[in-house]
Amino acid sequence: MFRSVKGRRIVIAAAGLFVLAQGAAATAADPLRLTRPVQVTKDDLNPGRLYLAPALAVDPANPLHVGAGVTELRTKTCTFMRSKDGGQSWQRPEAAPAPATFPFCNTSNRGAFQGQVAFGRDSNLYYAFPGYDESDAGPRGNSSIIVARSDDLGDSWTSEIARNNRGKAGEQQEFQRPIGSIAVDSRSGSVDTVYVGYTTRLPGFSAPNAAPNITTVIASEDGGRTWGGPVQLPPTIFSNAAVRDQALTARTTTTLAANAPTTTTTAPAAGSRAAEPNQTVNFGGFQPVVTVGASGTVYAIWPSTTANISPGPPAGIFLSKSTDKGKTWETRQAVPFDYKNGTFVQMAWTEAGGSQGTLHAVYEFKERPEVGGYSDIFYIRSTDGGESWSQPRNITDDRPTDLFGQYYPNITTAPDGRIDVAFYDTRFDPGIRSNDVVYTYSRDNGETWSKNERISDQSIDRRIGVWGFNYDITSPPSLASADEFAILGWDDPRHSDSSVADNLAVGGGLQDIFVANAQFSAVGGGASKVAKMIVAGVVGLLAVGLILLVVAMAARGSSGGDPARGAKSPVRKPQRVS
Repeated sequence: MFRSVKGRRIVIAAAGLFVLAQGAAATAADPLRLTRPVQVTKDDLNPGRLYLAPALAVDPANPLHVGAGVTELRTKTCTFMRSKDGGQSWQRPEAAPAPATFPFCNTSNRGAFQGQVAFGRDSNLYYAFPGYDESDAGPRGNSSIIVARSDDLGDSWTSEIARNNRGKAGEQQEFQRPIGSIAVDSRSGSVDTVYVGYTTRLPGFSAPNAAPNITTVIASEDGGRTWGGPVQLPPTIFSNAAVRDQALTARTTTTLAANAPTTTTTAPAAGSRAAEPNQTVNFGGFQPVVTVGASGTVYAIWPSTTANISPGPPAGIFLSKSTDKGKTWETRQAVPFDYKNGTFVQMAWTEAGGSQGTLHAVYEFKERPEVGGYSDIFYIRSTDGGESWSQPRNITDDRPTDLFGQYYPNITTAPDGRIDVAFYDTRFDPGIRSNDVVYTYSRDNGETWSKNERISDQSIDRRIGVWGFNYDITSPPSLASADEFAILGWDDPRHSDSSVADNLAVGGGLQDIFVANAQFSAVGGGASKVAKMIVAGVVGLLAVGLILLVVAMAARGSSGGDPARGAKSPVRKPQRVS
């Protein structure tokens, strides 16, 4: 036991450095670390390959397992790829998720993945996508909904036709736009309940009696083996005349969008839908995003659309809710009608926030609709099951005066409650019509957000491929979450040869898939090894310093000399590691 004041000081100093060393070890994994992008599709050597960004999912039972729903646009097929090391390397299993009678899935639409993937209990994997063959194709054709399931990470698949539209004609035709979402309830009941949200188009109807896009949800209560009929969500709110009145009145109380029609050239035919705009059949919705909350309650968020109304009303955002496994729904408005609202909305759920958890949603917001390409990403949340919503807040951190565009947001949540958001951003565009993938996250249930972090290592040249050129085949950035990391992906034409004229023609060039991780703790090899070495080095240096300090102070106590003074060597946070 130390009997002197000097001895007690040595103990206190040693204890303080020990705590400091422990704190360094505990927090070294918390700062954001970015891995270098990995080319997922490097196994495909076809010089004409043309991939869309993939839909991603992380297996909660094994976060190193990542599934990717992959669309190759030239062949119009949906395939599957997987990673068993947290996204650092990828394989393409031989088994095809699509049945031979429905080989094609691409329906060439903007702002959506063609298919969606999700994990359920016991690492069961579900993959939903449109399906058709040549006999179904055409501007007035049918497409069906296919849901494939795998219990071996894609080595084999069992596929079901969840919505069969083959052979339908006239007004019975259904052309399904890409899948808006898939959600799995793996906590209530003894088997997975699977929900698929998508947009239904009815090509058998035409002006002045056109049908709007219709937000639709189908459900399976037996792990994707059998499926109930489709439930259309717009009538659950637009059967209320007061809500329709609000939409129509908003045309004169909000700023008209720059490209919105303002006149009707000819009077609509008497008795047509266009002649009587204020009726339920003229109101629809787009791309529902489905998520499962507490006690199996299922939610779907969607923006409104209309048909046969000129000028068209602005979009509102709506939240539908079901407590009986998707059989019936009730709907409330989350965001008022406004021409500033974008029509791309995403949502996720966390347990924090109360007995019903918290719904988190992001959407595009155009503060100045008259400025082309200028938009921000707004965030809202609800802690009472969608009954009320917070005031929207802008979670982009560029200067508003710069008028950059942020669009196509994606949102997912990690099991520990971290909320991840990704979006495309033009703030780094060197003037070539490009965008980048940008990421932000919240650890306090959406109260505060991290700085926006650039994930793509170089701007994505959108002069190449099918992002523009009137193709507009686009998707949001890919995003999936684990406690240890967020994995982000995008389609990228960087391997196109821009010196070849054909590559810059309409639809020219090629597109590959790239992914990168924002890591919060050690993951497998690669970047995590570097992180471990950094943490070990910091802790080791502190331990050595502790020993030297104790020795120096002991020497001072015995000789009366002054201790040596050493300079600190700063430890720099690695920003991007391979």
